[in-house]
Amino acid sequence: MGSMKNARLFTARYLLPMVAEPIEDGALLVEGGRIAAFGARRELQSASSGAELVDFGEAILLPPFANAHTHLELTNFRVWSERAGETSPPESFVDWILRLVHIKRGLAPAELAASLQAGIVQSLQAGTGAVGDILSRHESYGAYRGSPLRGRVYLEILGRTPEIFRPRFQRALDLAARQPAQHLTAGLSPHSTYSLTSAFLEEVYAVACDRGFPVSTHLAESQEEVLLVSEGRGAFAEKLFPAAGWKIPSATRSSPVVYLAERGGLIPSNLLVHGVHVDPEGIERIARSRATVVLCPRSNARLGVGKAPIQRYLRAGVPLALGTDSMASSDSLSIWDEIAFARRYFPGELSPRDLLNMATFAGAHALGMGGEMGFLTRGAGAHFQVLTPAALPTRFELEEFLCTSGRTEEISALFLDGRDVLQRA
Repeated sequence: MGSMKNARLFTARYLLPMVAEPIEDGALLVEGGRIAAFGARRELQSASSGAELVDFGEAILLPPFANAHTHLELTNFRVWSERAGETSPPESFVDWILRLVHIKRGLAPAELAASLQAGIVQSLQAGTGAVGDILSRHESYGAYRGSPLRGRVYLEILGRTPEIFRPRFQRALDLAARQPAQHLTAGLSPHSTYSLTSAFLEEVYAVACDRGFPVSTHLAESQEEVLLVSEGRGAFAEKLFPAAGWKIPSATRSSPVVYLAERGGLIPSNLLVHGVHVDPEGIERIARSRATVVLCPRSNARLGVGKAPIQRYLRAGVPLALGTDSMASSDSLSIWDEIAFARRYFPGELSPRDLLNMATFAGAHALGMGGEMGFLTRGAGAHFQVLTPAALPTRFELEEFLCTSGRTEEISALFLDGRDVLQRA
């Protein structure tokens, strides 16, 4: 393997490469921030005798997670809610949206920036190496600077009047012209099918395609969205739109997926978030578009909006990733917690390997990092997390073990480019 002068050999009881079956007594050889080889410890130690040995002992080494949908700026939402006296559960999804908007309006830019930075730290501590983060308050764009996280920052755009939409869209385009951090790229997030007009949605997707910006859109999260888009009625029309001062749109007789497709938004580069209320025709359309759907089961359960049609997505071949959503609707920013919840929430529908793949390879691929992160193989970046449980399962129980509660607290290291970033987090 050549000179091992600057190489390191990381070893652990279990290595989960995701491109192969788990390896007991495994090893990962790293040179120059890249993976040079992986396999059994005995074989790699023999072939790389000059490498520095880093033995994690009774531990599990696997790729870092990609949190494909989150809102890090809302990490301190619970504190803000308590300060505002808004601690009781909202009565409906619309009430939750109105509360969220009300609380955010009262926040100073410094509070949002500090909350975002707290979210970065919490993500790293949870074994997350990449995010698909939605930023609604664009003045916090500088808060990512210096972060070791990979992935994308999607600048949120919404508004159904030119006075609101135009300045937000232009500001997003201006910011997206530069990277938020060394390893983060910028994208656009036209919020949803209901929070922008038809013409505004078409414009955002056209500009994104023309300039090569990836996009992310909340889609079919609730039945309220379906009713508004299709029939121009429901709780959004009765409560949300009057509160926002928006004109209620006419019925389209289309589902949110068809409506999005007609606006030019059903494209591979659009990360579709939630996808709870999608009919079989919509699922087939998404499959043909090659877009990825990001599932956020804890958020969906907390807000009472329903369950995504997992089996239909899987049968149609729709790529699926996982997201935590925000701390306004989830208890943590840990994908480990999301996996454990999803295993219970979709009994018999998602295998441990399905969930781990969604959290690693599929999530990284959805964020444009398919060749860099999400698996441990020669040529990929030296990105991995290390778990040190009090007791380890057998090799045959390993994947099931990783999909049970309590894993977040067992993370002992997170390596990005071959360096443990938790020593600085």
